[in-house]
Amino acid sequence: MILVTGAGGKTGRTLIKALSKTESVCAFVRGEEHVSAVKTLGVEKVEVGDMRDETAIRSAMKDVRIVYHICPNMSPDEITIGKLVIEGARKASVVHFVYHSVLHPQTEKMKHHWAKLRVEELLFESGLPFTILQPTAYMQNLLANWDIIINEGVLRVPYSVNKQFSFVDLENVAEAAVIVLTQPNHLNATYELVGTPSISYVEVAKIFSRVLNKSIIAEKEKIEDWKLRVKGMSGYTTENLIRMFDYYDNWGLSGNPNVLGWLLGREPTALETFIQKTITERDAIH
Repeated sequence: MILVTGAGGKTGRTLIKALSKTESVCAFVRGEEHVSAVKTLGVEKVEVGDMRDETAIRSAMKDVRIVYHICPNMSPDEITIGKLVIEGARKASVVHFVYHSVLHPQTEKMKHHWAKLRVEELLFESGLPFTILQPTAYMQNLLANWDIIINEGVLRVPYSVNKQFSFVDLENVAEAAVIVLTQPNHLNATYELVGTPSISYVEVAKIFSRVLNKSIIAEKEKIEDWKLRVKGMSGYTTENLIRMFDYYDNWGLSGNPNVLGWLLGREPTALETFIQKTITERDAIH
């Protein structure tokens, strides 16, 4: 059985949807509200608990051979959770531990990236056979502003629209994860998962314009205006997002799609394809 932690989030749900087609999956979720959702995706077993609870981790590890660890996004407890889950996997004699990290965890200026690097270090020192996956920003993140893009013709982000970024389709990430979890020869490897060459948001807006057949412009949003739009976040999350925006404003976040293409055995999903797929899916709903 394969244990997926953090299974209630969008990454976890996308992974178990792909993985449960061929493998027995145990989903570890934070609350009861996630149980029915993950069950409909085909998991064999659901464990409800807090990843900071050693007893809950021990229960989730029962009869598990492989672990895919996703920490809750922007968690201030990433290192503590990583330590507990890795130790739980070691005690359970897990034969493969896959860690869902992030592209460029070496960037100390972004606290949540740096925390993932520390967990990678713990994994190196655990003695567990491991694989580390380092995805870049999801194309799906662009959908948070879909209505503004469609209705106002503006792709608005709180950092430079001219710096270089790379994106990846979350479904490609899930497919690569399934390959790593189910096929041999991926132990003790670290893979960057990047779907597109480096492009600016100005270029992203031009791609939206071509696919939508309407003018879309990229515009930098003031941090003060962004704060007004995203009320309700914890202070820790807000602080770290602002640190991330500042990093993006200075250096962007770029990677290379060669590794993901090699894993998939084909070119990763292009941004144009993703946008067109999104339009088709939304038209089907309406």
